[in-house]
Amino acid sequence: MLLLKNLIIFFKYFLKAKWVTKLPKKNKFVLVDSENNPFLKYIKKKDFTILHRRGEEINFSILLKCLLKLKFTTLDYCAEFIRHVSPKLILTSFDYHTIFYKLSKKTGIKTLMLQKGKRAYTEGLYINRNLYFPKNSKKDFFVDYSLVYNSAVKNFYSKRISGKFFEIGSFENNFTKPNLKKQKNEIAFVSNYSFKNSNESDKVKELAVFKRENEDVVAFYLHRLAKKNNIKFNILPRFRKNPSVLIKEKNFYNKTLKSNFNFILNQNKTSYNLLSNYKYIFTTYSTIAQESLVKGNRVGFVMFKSKRNLVFRYRFGLYEKLKLNGLFWTASSKLNIKEVERVFDFVTKTKYSTWIKKTKPYSKKIMNFDYKNKVFKKIIKNI
Repeated sequence: MLLLKNLIIFFKYFLKAKWVTKLPKKNKFVLVDSENNPFLKYIKKKDFTILHRRGEEINFSILLKCLLKLKFTTLDYCAEFIRHVSPKLILTSFDYHTIFYKLSKKTGIKTLMLQKGKRAYTEGLYINRNLYFPKNSKKDFFVDYSLVYNSAVKNFYSKRISGKFFEIGSFENNFTKPNLKKQKNEIAFVSNYSFKNSNESDKVKELAVFKRENEDVVAFYLHRLAKKNNIKFNILPRFRKNPSVLIKEKNFYNKTLKSNFNFILNQNKTSYNLLSNYKYIFTTYSTIAQESLVKGNRVGFVMFKSKRNLVFRYRFGLYEKLKLNGLFWTASSKLNIKEVERVFDFVTKTKYSTWIKKTKPYSKKIMNFDYKNKVFKKIIKNI
């Protein structure tokens, strides 16, 4: 049965993959999955050999070696590829691929993975944890260095994977620190707008509706408070780099805000850099807003979703077991205008020294901040 499954996967890849006959380049590092490589900030591109995980490219010479040894699994292929390259370290920026958990023991070469994205109770990794992590998985799964957001994620993984864990926060968020003195005295609302794509499944379409539910309502009340306090209101659109969807996103907010807002559209800067220019940040549940919070920025979270909405489980602090309402956040299934006002006032009117003192205990639970990724650089230096 397993052999049949592997053969089906192989033929799917066979039809769409680019085939390479030349053996992979021997190198210092192997990157598993080419979809994302934030390590380029610290490691030269030429020092990486890429192991494509999604079937984009298959090395025929490596595959032939596997077949001659009667090795037919994806893990066998990955291990043969890595042994040939003979790197000092195997890296990935995706923490939810179980094959990666087996590479260190299989090859005898150290592995390092980053946490990719905020954890929530709705995601497959958590819901299907018994499938991802069979009983006694800790005996088989081993990653030498796991760099995660916080203690909650560390606790989840350390029960299922062996190895060393480091709570560094978000790797890419650690690149920079905002210049608080140069920030505009304005609001940036981080949009979580989503749209239904006719080509997607009904389940995905439903989730798109859930994601955008009441985003415009929250923006409306925050905008009203901003106007009352003479603070300019801006929106960082989710689809800033997708012109066709951006029009839909703007129309979505126009219905309630009547064009009385500014869309932040600079294409030459990352969302991290753009947000760092604003003194006040608001959102319903955005990860990048949480990343801004741990850098010392003033951030407020206002979520208003119906009880049936699955996205309510994305709310601020749920995974870290924080209450529905706190100093700078509120979440409810019914709109509570007084709660919105309370959060708004705390974010915009609290003395900055007081803000740091009162928010730090909560922000550390959400995410650490290892400025310039000192932990990662120390690991690389030692290797």
